[in-house]
Amino acid sequence: MESADLLLNDVNLIVISIDENGSINYVSTATEKIIGYKPKSLLGEQWWKKTFLYEEEGELFKHKVCKIISKEIEISNKPYDRKLQCKDGSVKWIEWRDSLSGNNTFVSVGVDITEWKMTEEIKTQSDAILNSITSMVFVSEKNGNIIYANPAVQEILGYSVEEILGDKWWELTYDNRDEALKVKEATYNYVYNYVKGFLDIFKRKIKTKNGDYKWIEWQISKGINDTYISIGTDITSRIASEIELKKAKETAEKSLKVKNDFLANMSHEIRTPLNAVIGFTDLLLESELKSDQRNHLETMRNSGEILLSLINNVLDLSKLESDKLEIEDIEFNLHKNLFEVVNLMKLKAEEKGITLDLVIEENLPMQVIGDPTRLGQIMLNLIGNAVKFTNEGSVVVRVKVVKKTAKISNIHIEIKDTGIGIVSNKINTVFGVFTQAKSDTSRIYGGTGLGLAIVKKLVKLLKGEIQVESKFGVGSVFTLILPLKKGGEMAKEEELQISTSTSQKLGLNILLVEDNKTNQLLAKTRLERWDCNVDIANNGIEGVKKIQKKLYDIVLMDIQMPVMDGYEATKIIKNDISKKAAAIPIIAMTAYTSKNDIKRALDVGMNDYIFKPFKTEELYALLKKYGKPDKEQSINEVEELTIKPKIEQVRSNIDLKFLREETLNETSILKLLIELFLKDLDEFIGIVDLELVNKNWSELYKATHKIKPSIAMFGISKFEPIIHVLMNIFREEKNLEDVEGLIIKSKVIIANVKNELLTELKLLNDE
Repeated sequence: MESADLLLNDVNLIVISIDENGSINYVSTATEKIIGYKPKSLLGEQWWKKTFLYEEEGELFKHKVCKIISKEIEISNKPYDRKLQCKDGSVKWIEWRDSLSGNNTFVSVGVDITEWKMTEEIKTQSDAILNSITSMVFVSEKNGNIIYANPAVQEILGYSVEEILGDKWWELTYDNRDEALKVKEATYNYVYNYVKGFLDIFKRKIKTKNGDYKWIEWQISKGINDTYISIGTDITSRIASEIELKKAKETAEKSLKVKNDFLANMSHEIRTPLNAVIGFTDLLLESELKSDQRNHLETMRNSGEILLSLINNVLDLSKLESDKLEIEDIEFNLHKNLFEVVNLMKLKAEEKGITLDLVIEENLPMQVIGDPTRLGQIMLNLIGNAVKFTNEGSVVVRVKVVKKTAKISNIHIEIKDTGIGIVSNKINTVFGVFTQAKSDTSRIYGGTGLGLAIVKKLVKLLKGEIQVESKFGVGSVFTLILPLKKGGEMAKEEELQISTSTSQKLGLNILLVEDNKTNQLLAKTRLERWDCNVDIANNGIEGVKKIQKKLYDIVLMDIQMPVMDGYEATKIIKNDISKKAAAIPIIAMTAYTSKNDIKRALDVGMNDYIFKPFKTEELYALLKKYGKPDKEQSINEVEELTIKPKIEQVRSNIDLKFLREETLNETSILKLLIELFLKDLDEFIGIVDLELVNKNWSELYKATHKIKPSIAMFGISKFEPIIHVLMNIFREEKNLEDVEGLIIKSKVIIANVKNELLTELKLLNDE
């Protein structure tokens, strides 16, 4: 038996032998190695008590064995698994095989399968997890072939696991092989070379089995044995939401742009006739009038100014709501700013028989840095409201510093009135849009309720605070705190108020480019009172033609006009006529108040701007600033377009580098080519003048097509885009309204080109 024990011990087998009474009479030596008990300690009844997890379970199994030995039940030849309790309290899985010997002895042989069982359990758990998760999980070989996929692939894409294993995934889910190869290569570089390329491998559009597409977001990481793991999540709904959100955002932005464009255009349309109303009223007020006539005209002017203020408020509110209003950060004289605002409102206060006082405390700095325009706008609204709603008593504006740091002063402004006050249940709503304290306020006092809404938004934009206290029937106190940066100690000497005197004669030669007949008459009348000679152009093209023939001291240029607008006309005047024409100051006249429009005007070469309806003092100040008439220059001086060769002329219109290289700088050939091209240019102008009258678009197309190669050869870069556009217009016979402006540009450039080519010919002849 000893040799048998040694053999059983070597193979790690548990062997037990049981007699007909259920008593254990043999336990193999290897049992101790497996479960820790010495064989002798398990003999008799001890096996049933020590190795079973519960004694009841041991008794039941012993009873079953006795029945098998007594032949009451049959023995099974199939192996079965059963846990054994080890001596240290742990549990091991044993696979058992039972047999019955000839002398009615029950023998059971067990092998330790704990490790296998644990592996099996882990695998079962892993399979359960992989089968239950909603994301796709792939294991791929280094070459991209898929060796494992979880069932989610069928749920998401419709393919069975078997359909996409190996290289089939790349064939089925991508539109073409090239795209699949690029993704496969980029994935390999990312996983194995740690290189992240330009191709996005983490978010791809994948084709489903039914031919639709789904957006899949991938997480990719290196696995074991040169594999990599890809986890794909369906994000189609999220992408669709993002697309819808983007569309909604674009729609909202488009709607906002339409709204802002509408307001800008409406502003222009209203300001244009309003310019005439206020302007002619001012002109009439300068004449001798009866007292009742003067009163009527002053009422008209005040009404016009109220309407203008309303337009400004609506536009400002629109800009504030769309975050388009820009804030300046410049140094200005705070005392001067406050005095100017109060002085503007004093006349209205005196008309009502109330006092308006400004009290500036000693600690208020003179020079500060901030936005003087917006501060003025806030103060005008607040003081204007105080004056409007005060019928007797006073309005007091008190300004002081409440907190100072090395760089910032917090300015405290208090506007106190003895007016009608605000009812208690409305005091929290006065800063709302279109809100007024009482329903009959607008009827009695006028206004729209926009002023305080704009003030509130402007104060917030300037990082300040505003509060109001009021008692109905007693008065109101508006308190404003604004942080302003410290400026220089003394006001700059050049910071002088614009003189209100407009009596001095200017004697300027002015070109007025304006399409509105009423505004033409108004401006001409006003300018002639200042002893100015005024020529009128109805649009940009007419303006350019007049400047080609005559030099002016100043051009007043409307921005928005038919045929050719002020921007385009200015570009031509400043760049394409002559140096003298380019030096003429151009003042933009605009009904728009957008900084983008002003920036565009300055960018194209305009020297300054004035808003319509413009004030007499502002127009006078601009004319005085830019008008520098040359007494030696005749007002009838004609700008010579006849070509006069100038040796020192800078060649800004032609570039002969290509021609010199091609001709090896051979003088005779260069001369011949230039002479031929000059003839071609004259021929081109002749055809254009003739066929444009006849509207013979096909002949005009042939002419532009013929001249185009020579334009490139002579390096006339300014002319190339124009001739290209003209060719398209003549060929397609579309946008024909643009032709006249383009032809004017062409003729100006051709004149300059001919001038430079004749200079070049003279130089070549002198060699």
